Amino acid sequence: MGILRFAGRTIVSSGFFAAGFVMCAHAWPSSKGDDPKVMSARNKETLSLFNSVQNSAIFQRLIDDSSFRMLISSDLIPEAHRVNHVGLGLLNSPKKINIGPLIFINPEKGEMYSFCRLNSNLVGTDGKIHNGVISTLMDESLCFCGFPKLPSKRGVTARLNINYHAKAAPDSMVMLVAKVTNHHNRKCVINGHIETYDEKSLKKPEVIADGECILVQPKWFKYFDWVHLF
Repeated sequence: MGILRFAGRTIVSSGFFAAGFVMCAHAWPSSKGDDPKVMSARNKETLSLFNSVQNSAIFQRLIDDSSFRMLISSDLIPEAHRVNHVGLGLLNSPKKINIGPLIFINPEKGEMYSFCRLNSNLVGTDGKIHNGVISTLMDESLCFCGFPKLPSKRGVTARLNINYHAKAAPDSMVMLVAKVTNHHNRKCVINGHIETYDEKSLKKPEVIADGECILVQPKWFKYFDWVHLF
């Protein structure tokens, strides 16, 4: 009976995996190899929200550095799948995160900068941005920074440690800085932090949280080589 129960669970699990695989394969588009710095009309309109970032020294340095690629995270996941994504689905609205973070990434060096505005409906009972939002941004961003270092360019979070130092105010801009500190085969370690960002302020940026993510690539991920992120 034990063997039968195990076989039954295996068949059911495999069935759900196969169904998900087929749905994803049907909706996920193929990579067109577009220049990431050539933005679509929608991206140009959306980037108007980042005027303060575009005028900053860090933005100009990154966009002038050919080793960094500029991406908008909402463009990396097809429309059909965004509803199931936390950052680009559940939190994606004008009163939450009205655009996927603006990303500059250097895949070879394993370095990344990400800019994001946190709006009014993301607060906790204290009126500040909820730590759950910060942890989601940390998880998704640190993973994305580490993806290029994995053999199949994709993986899952094995462990995430976050230290919270301050609370972000609603309707504020934040910047996340991430760097791959170690990688070998199917494992990658990424460290990073989120800090306040205000181009007009003369105050030193305040670190909201820092942390470390251990990213791993399951062996069966090699079968998803048709999903292109980079």
